[in-house]
Amino acid sequence: MALQALQSSGVAFRKILCHFPEELSLAFAYGSGVYRQAGPSSDQKNAMLDFVFTVDDPVAWHSKNLKKNWNHYSFLKVLGPRFITTVQNNYGAGVYYNPLIMCDGRLIKYGIISTSVLIEDLLNWNNLYIAGRLQKPVKIVAMNENVALRSALDKNLKSAVTAAFLMLPESFSEEDLFIEIARLSYSGKISWKRNAERDLKGLVLQSFSQNVCAVTTGVIATRLRKEVA
Repeated sequence: MALQALQSSGVAFRKILCHFPEELSLAFAYGSGVYRQAGPSSDQKNAMLDFVFTVDDPVAWHSKNLKKNWNHYSFLKVLGPRFITTVQNNYGAGVYYNPLIMCDGRLIKYGIISTSVLIEDLLNWNNLYIAGRLQKPVKIVAMNENVALRSALDKNLKSAVTAAFLMLPESFSEEDLFIEIARLSYSGKISWKRNAERDLKGLVLQSFSQNVCAVTTGVIATRLRKEVA
């Protein structure tokens, strides 16, 4: 069964976006605060909401956000938006996170990534952190008309399906395919690596089918057309 977004979540997410500068090429939410999880209930309505904001000009965006949300930042705020952007672009996965923020009555954390850095990761899997996250179910809250970004998002999913095909034996099930895609999507997440593949099968059966089924069908059709030709 595919995961279902919590009721009225879209309205709540858009209200949260109103607290931030508007210049976003993409904003999405993910995690247990967005999608219902299997197993015993864990008070998901009060779970932390996770966001990623993609921006064309990180220096300008951080500058505006510092004026609106000074208290969201660590001590790095005193060094200014250029220094924050340098840390964002040159350390880790190219994302700067502000965690444990109370916003519109909800606990959230949000990461900021440059549009150009995200596109590179989507196309080339430089670190597969945000690209991997975008291979799993997410709730798109805002997206502009950036054609290059939209194309890269689509290619990221198709590349994941194609790579999974290459790593599977000649005969495999749909479940095997989703599990292989899950391994790929989590390979950029260090905390998941530490936990090995615990509960991977259950995760896949709940969430991956809806997210990649249409993409899988398209990739298979493309491969068949090439073979026939």
